[in-house]
Amino acid sequence: MRKFKIEVNGEEFIVNVEEIGREKNSPTVESNATKAGSKSTVAKTKTEPQKATAKPKKDPETERSAPADIGEGDVVAPMPGSILEIDVKKGESVSQGDVLIVLEAMKMENEITAAEAGTVKDIKVRVGDSVDAEDILLVIE
Repeated sequence: MRKFKIEVNGEEFIVNVEEIGREKNSPTVESNATKAGSKSTVAKTKTEPQKATAKPKKDPETERSAPADIGEGDVVAPMPGSILEIDVKKGESVSQGDVLIVLEAMKMENEITAAEAGTVKDIKVRVGDSVDAEDILLVIE
């Protein structure tokens, strides 16, 4: 028998644990738990081994849904996150590599840049919006 001191939610317990021997299909654990300064209590638990259930395999072709009408000049979110800044205005000319939007994802700021030069035709998001991966952020023509 081994004696342990355990603290749970600020309360201290002294626990005597005895290994009795294991049966293959039903391990038994017996412990004597004593709250510091109180009478001892005995807790017995029996646990049955749990069988792992096989998950059905997913078809990757049906799992992915096509993004909603992504066009040639659409700038999409590369990952889920929230919009921190929009650095362009509708009608503004942009060059390839210009920062368009700052997207916060997993506590990191990600600059979304223009893949091509053009004019900002439409801005689909506002500061503070949450977006999913492949959501259209703005359109460049």
